[in-house]
Amino acid sequence: MKSRILTLALILVAATVVVAEETPEEAKIRDAIPLGGDFQPNPKVGAFVVVGHGARIIVSKDDGQTWKQAFFAEPGADHGPWATKSVAYTSGVFAVPVGWGGPTIFLASDDAVNWRHLTSGAAKLPDAKGDPRLMTGTWGLAGGQGVFVSSGYMTFSVTADLGKTFTSFAMWGKFKDDPRGKMSTHHIGTVYCGDASGRFLALGDNRGDSGPKFGHLFASDDLGKTWKWLAPQGLDASSGRGTLTCNGKLLVMTDTMAANAWTSVDAGETWDGPHATGTQRASLSVVNAEFRLCGKHPRTSVDGKTWRDLPAAVPEGQVIASDKGTLISIHPQRFNIQRSTNGGETWQEVHSFVPADIKGGAQGLRDGAFGLVAP
Repeated sequence: MKSRILTLALILVAATVVVAEETPEEAKIRDAIPLGGDFQPNPKVGAFVVVGHGARIIVSKDDGQTWKQAFFAEPGADHGPWATKSVAYTSGVFAVPVGWGGPTIFLASDDAVNWRHLTSGAAKLPDAKGDPRLMTGTWGLAGGQGVFVSSGYMTFSVTADLGKTFTSFAMWGKFKDDPRGKMSTHHIGTVYCGDASGRFLALGDNRGDSGPKFGHLFASDDLGKTWKWLAPQGLDASSGRGTLTCNGKLLVMTDTMAANAWTSVDAGETWDGPHATGTQRASLSVVNAEFRLCGKHPRTSVDGKTWRDLPAAVPEGQVIASDKGTLISIHPQRFNIQRSTNGGETWQEVHSFVPADIKGGAQGLRDGAFGLVAP
């Protein structure tokens, strides 16, 4: 039985490698993108940035009224050089990691319209293989205090100067003396906990034979330079790793189905829960410091413990708020952007696009953020 499982695992790994293989044409697209590292943040104008596979970047600088596709490489799926599922913002700059299971690049912009590599080309990261444009494999990217922190497999990469230089932290061997034994993790998503703590947290799957159901939780208290493997209290009842987010003070983690939530007020060291959310299969967002779960039964909570109904018209998917209170809704399986100016009571489609003709993943919009950028 064990040999059959091993054989199946090897087949799956081989299939992933085939899917992730980069073509010469894809390399040309990547290499034609200008280098960065010389961004000049001038955060004065509000901007929404939403992203989807294929390095699709769609932007609005008029509070979500009109939208423009600012960048698109070519069709991409969940694995490969154009897989795109995350966007982060800090200090006047947006950054988008592109690629999963294949060559990874970070695109960035200080005006949300013109996009370049985040790196200046001076970085020498472990996954670069001699190409200065290549970044560490990234599942999620977070920004805070002028720092971008990425995570994906077993490595974190950090830039504290908007792409001029990068450092990395590899977990391989760092926790070898931990009494919990060998740790194996994957799909690591990073969250900034807010200026009060200055902590970055990262939640990853548990890919070992034993370990916590919620996954593995990591923390950095020096802006991503070094990391520790947390042993948080209060998550034993979790039925599986879900989503982690923060409103700047309070952390909320859901289980896989988003049917229950856990809360932490000490940056992830201890947790309270489970708290029934009253919904399932919903996307977790933060809107004006409140936590929202938007699915077939949209709900919201101030404290992550008590949840109440949202207007029935709220669409399924992620919700992003501007500094004016305007709400934007996106979804991986929806090919449009919806907007509300009355707290979600009513919604209007403000942009739509034709999805890419490719198998291997939903071609809608997978993540979004709001921030101030140069005019």
